[in-house]
Amino acid sequence: MQPGIVGLRGALIAAWEEDLRAVRQDSFDVGRGREALVFIQRFYGLVSSSRTQIQRAWGPRGHVHVVASAEIGGPGCRVSQSRIRLRNHGEEVAVELFSYSDGSSRPNPSAGLDRRIRVADAEPLVVVNELYRTAVDFLQLALNLDLSLAGSTWLYEHVAANYFVATGMWAPVGEVYRRATREFAVSDSFENVLAALGPPADSHGANGSNGSGSDGSEFMLSIEQLQRFAEPQPDLDNFLQLIHVAVAADQDDNPVESSSIAASLGVDSLAVTKLGRLAAVTPDVCREGEFAPDFAEWSFRPSYNAHFFRRVHTIDDFLVVEGTLVPRAATEGTTTTSPGTAFKVEEASSLPDGIVTFLMTDVVESTPLWIQSRASMYQAMRRHDQLLTSAIEANGGIVLKERGEGDSFFAVFPRATDAVMAAVEGQRAVQSEPWPDRVSLSVRMAVLTGEADAADRDYRSPAVNRCAKLRRRAVGNQILVSETTYSIVADILRSDIQLLSVGKRRLEGHDRPEEVYVVQQPEVTLEGVVAEDEVVPT
Repeated sequence: MQPGIVGLRGALIAAWEEDLRAVRQDSFDVGRGREALVFIQRFYGLVSSSRTQIQRAWGPRGHVHVVASAEIGGPGCRVSQSRIRLRNHGEEVAVELFSYSDGSSRPNPSAGLDRRIRVADAEPLVVVNELYRTAVDFLQLALNLDLSLAGSTWLYEHVAANYFVATGMWAPVGEVYRRATREFAVSDSFENVLAALGPPADSHGANGSNGSGSDGSEFMLSIEQLQRFAEPQPDLDNFLQLIHVAVAADQDDNPVESSSIAASLGVDSLAVTKLGRLAAVTPDVCREGEFAPDFAEWSFRPSYNAHFFRRVHTIDDFLVVEGTLVPRAATEGTTTTSPGTAFKVEEASSLPDGIVTFLMTDVVESTPLWIQSRASMYQAMRRHDQLLTSAIEANGGIVLKERGEGDSFFAVFPRATDAVMAAVEGQRAVQSEPWPDRVSLSVRMAVLTGEADAADRDYRSPAVNRCAKLRRRAVGNQILVSETTYSIVADILRSDIQLLSVGKRRLEGHDRPEEVYVVQQPEVTLEGVVAEDEVVPT
């Protein structure tokens, strides 16, 4: 989450919590008899007071046009190319969204924001939550970003984050709930919060009334969850420095120790404790960790994946890299990086040698998607990894994700026909998947057969390089096949799969042009055009 978004989110949270605190203290004025008018005034005032944070939401180089009008019955508030208007209908407030096009605004009910909110005789807590949820929905749509403020989980996460910052410990779920309800008005029962934040509670003493049960379970926050709040930012800055130390230690084959971190970073004992807890929940940075019970002292070996973070300069960078690493489950024959799907890592002796076929894939234009909606892209890429791994392994392939770059896959097959089938089934799965809002993945693929020897769970061969260069010639929703692969599979593929020649193309860095083929299958939408070679004037 970019700093500008964290700032806007923080401003909304501060105002929201202030009103929840007032409701808890029975001091929130809903304006009985004029509820709709007061609601509209509060809404316009909220957008107006958040104007600076809204304008900074797209970062220091972004510019957001904001017109915050306090005139009731006037044009409403405009943010970027969207305007929201609230109308007083006595017992209800009507919400209407308008979008700008060609210099004029038009109603946009298809955005899903238009509705009526009943405010007459509504409880103060209902009024407050409707007010802020309307503001959040509008700003997310107008700014095309995710503020991660759906539901009420953010409130408990904020309480837990502040507890961590102050104590260096993860708060028990029961303590999070007690602190929240003592300060703020909430509508969630403890059982609902426990179900959302903690492990399943048993049927006896679930509310902690007997002093036992699941209310004592720790509510651990991920780096991504902590990053959403302003208070943990200094600790996350320290964590970034710890990552840099771990990368250097990995290069020198040295452990990372709390005593040396305290001296080199110049941090106090509480900061060291917090770094230990963060390292313990970040297996892509830390392995073979030894931690004191209170995390005051610790040491660990850098993770095998630590080298991926050598160019990380912000927490956003860290999360992007972490998100591109394959989630692995701690089962026999796998390595563990983060919770998720198990992807088998084959030993070198089990990888095929000799004439093999490589499949390389890549998500097209993924960087704008990460910027547009990071939370949705994390979810989408996890599903992307699952779909492609399933297609590859179902056809006898082996995933070598660690050789992928960014949002890419690298796999090897003993049989060329299996590689082509895996590519077709992978494209079918990606195109059929109902992706999260504002995210639609398009994948390009290349299949190439060549001679290669496996060593150290990897392949180093000219064939690998040519496959990567062939993939660069592909576009989204396309599978390119090399002439070597075509010569093997042309007469033995299923009858519904066709390989059509697009002529000879020169691959980057290679002088000899080669025949390139596109895969076509009637049930899968696959691009059939490959750009011509550029002609350089002589």
